[in-house]
Amino acid sequence: MHSGRSLTASGGQSAGSRPTIHRLAVTWQHPVGRAIQPVAFLTFRGSRYRFHYIRNAATVTDFRPLLGFPDLSTSYESPHLFPLFAQRAMDPRRPDYERYITSLGLEADATPWEQIGRSGGPRQGDTLQLFPEPTVDQNGLLRCSFLVHGIRHIANQELPINGVRRTVSHDELEKTLGRLRTGDTLHLIEQPDNPANDHAYLTATGDGFPLGWLPDLLVDDVRALAAHRVDVTVEHVNGPDAVWHLRLLARLSAQTPPDYRPFSGAKWLPYSHAPDQPNGPAHDVGKPGLSTSGQ
Repeated sequence: MHSGRSLTASGGQSAGSRPTIHRLAVTWQHPVGRAIQPVAFLTFRGSRYRFHYIRNAATVTDFRPLLGFPDLSTSYESPHLFPLFAQRAMDPRRPDYERYITSLGLEADATPWEQIGRSGGPRQGDTLQLFPEPTVDQNGLLRCSFLVHGIRHIANQELPINGVRRTVSHDELEKTLGRLRTGDTLHLIEQPDNPANDHAYLTATGDGFPLGWLPDLLVDDVRALAAHRVDVTVEHVNGPDAVWHLRLLARLSAQTPPDYRPFSGAKWLPYSHAPDQPNGPAHDVGKPGLSTSGQ
């Protein structure tokens, strides 16, 4: 069994050159098994929002259609952000709005779409999370930002890293997070002994200190591009006053082979493209989204 091969990161791009995110993968976490699976895409192209389920939704155990989107085979469109997602952005009138937006590494005038794309739009006790689709530019460079997952589970547990079991303390973790700066190099280390996913990657500092995990949604693409250059750097770090899932934002880039497309394959196709489903027209919701509420 091989283990420990790391993908080294260097460099980075300015925030102003970050590509615009047009599509978010909608994921659902099983309330018991805790597995996270993509079930739909939410798209925004400047004036209209579109939601459609993907084929994978039909294979996810216990998954049921989401509120406001009852038909797996229908594509939903609206000039307004759908209520289910609008309520996942924070209202600018909230007294803690500025602190929250700063913790996301966004500007004060960030739109609800930018908020949910950066934060993932989690809500207490919820099973949904959003994830930006990586972009590939005309030169074949793939880019995406991701929140490092599971940071709160790193401290005081034994982790298999490079074939050696290691335990770090809460104080060590906090000190390491506190030393990180934007642009610092990070590594992705294969963790084949991970009990939840034998394809998991730990996100670690240059000297191998574990910080958390690469989101499972990116694992297939990182594996596919492992023979190419995969770079990861620190994009934004928050202090211990921030919630755990917002502590560390990283930026990933990789050179791709010709015609490479992330989040592709049969499971990512629209559910309406399944062989036994008709390709019907989009359903225009046409109703304004609910007023946004707090996190």
